[in-house]
Amino acid sequence: MLVGLLNFLFWFFLISYILKFLGRFVFPILLKRYVKKKQSQFNQQFNQQQNTNVEEEGKVTIKTKPKKSKSDTNDMGDYVDFEEVDE
Repeated sequence: MLVGLLNFLFWFFLISYILKFLGRFVFPILLKRYVKKKQSQFNQQFNQQQNTNVEEEGKVTIKTKPKKSKSDTNDMGDYVDFEEVDE
């Protein structure tokens, strides 16, 4: 029983030390790659948005949102009819 406990502790500390050691070197590299990837995605979206917003100078455009019809009741819940009861 004592041998099993010592064996477990040995492997636990060895694996935790290896993960700690790798974490110091591997995690920053992975984090830098992730940040660069997200930064390039942001730049692409920004450039794409800038290209679509380019309009001729002096041209006036009015953008409106489509109106919802008031008769659309799909978003409403069920109507429950009730009566008040006097006690």
